[in-house]
Amino acid sequence: MTALAWILAAAFAFAPSADNKDKDKKKPPETAVAVPAPNPGEAALRLGRELEGKHELDTAIDAYQAAAAALAGAPKGEALARLSILQHVRGVAASSASAEAAAAADPDGGWPASALAMARAREGKADEALTLARKAASAGGDAPAQAALGAAQEAARDMPAAEEAYRAAGGADAANVAAAIGLARVLRLTRRPAEAEPILQKIIAASPGAVAAYKESARVKMALGRGAEAMGDGATAAALAEGDPEVAALAVETAVAGALDFIAAQKADLAVQDLMRLRDANPDSAVVRLGLARALIATRKPDAAIVELQKAVEIAPASADAQYQLGLAQHLQKQNAVAAVPFLEKAAASDPGNPDYRISLGAALVDAKQYDRAVAELTPVTRSAPSRPEGWIYLGAAQLQAKRYKDAIAALDKAAALAPTSAQVEAFLAWSYFGLKDAAGFKLHGGKARALGHKEATLLQYLTRIEGGEPIK
Repeated sequence: MTALAWILAAAFAFAPSADNKDKDKKKPPETAVAVPAPNPGEAALRLGRELEGKHELDTAIDAYQAAAAALAGAPKGEALARLSILQHVRGVAASSASAEAAAAADPDGGWPASALAMARAREGKADEALTLARKAASAGGDAPAQAALGAAQEAARDMPAAEEAYRAAGGADAANVAAAIGLARVLRLTRRPAEAEPILQKIIAASPGAVAAYKESARVKMALGRGAEAMGDGATAAALAEGDPEVAALAVETAVAGALDFIAAQKADLAVQDLMRLRDANPDSAVVRLGLARALIATRKPDAAIVELQKAVEIAPASADAQYQLGLAQHLQKQNAVAAVPFLEKAAASDPGNPDYRISLGAALVDAKQYDRAVAELTPVTRSAPSRPEGWIYLGAAQLQAKRYKDAIAALDKAAALAPTSAQVEAFLAWSYFGLKDAAGFKLHGGKARALGHKEATLLQYLTRIEGGEPIK
């Protein structure tokens, strides 16, 4: 029996039968009692809540639609808001329209404000989403308001605040499906996909129709380097989706990830072949161009890779990843730090919270001999991502080249604590002590660099002379 059938059955159960009507006619008027007719919309709303609690998404959606058709005011707003949130989870394109209708039915309600905040966050309207989420919280929205606040903070790129809000909404234990998917996405975006995967597994086990969970699971598996598995989740999302525009794009992304699995299997030539076919079928896909560039770099074809990366940047100039990959190729593959800097600057400006972008920009600035700019870029990175040794290494290198030896040592000591087997860190420390004319420090760190396999001839020559008793002049 469908949800709507259950609703109608519940309504008719309370309706007087024809026999009862005849009996009522025989009763004296003074004994008749007026019984208000039950509202089928209220019954549908109760049923929807119950079905949603059991993770029966499709029947809950049917119930909320029936409730919204029969109700008005705040109850109608709640039904439509709940409908909007479940439609998004289920991959139904009408989610945003339902949120708008919820707000129209109950302009001051917490549920409509929550649903509309989530819709605005998906549209990238962070300020409006934050205002709506706060309105929902002030109206006593509890978990849905917290989930909406998480979505708004995520749209505003405040990932720590988004994570906190999603957890407060019940995202960690998947008690709130929308919050759990949001939390998983934030964990992936903050480079913790392994933490996101078990949350998504819980959602999919409890709500096998949750298209949004399959989409996020595919992206998490791509981040974990498991492209073939990501393709499976993408195919499931496509089979379940109802007019979801993201699914086709996701299918291309997962196909790229599946092809890139060949690189890990030491079969980069096969990756190139697959990705060239995919590029020819999707010439305007920046994702495909980026994947092909990675495969070309793995086959030691940097010039061909840069051609693909330049095309990716033309197709998607706002893509931070495209700008980053092109800058990285110019710096590491072509050894052209000066050419790399503008692209890495654009990537870092697009996503200033991404330490990979900022560290790579700092490294390019060091090699481009722009030491003060490198220090300005890398100093905040070492504060926001203090466990990343690369940040400290390049900051130390910039200070060393700028002849600020004490500052260089302070940064490089942090790097050495995080990367104790780095010959390069020890070499930088040795040169820093050399700059201070500290022979003991130079011998200590020069000796460590040598033991770790450092081969720079100049350092080793000076080390031999100073170990032999020659002073640093």
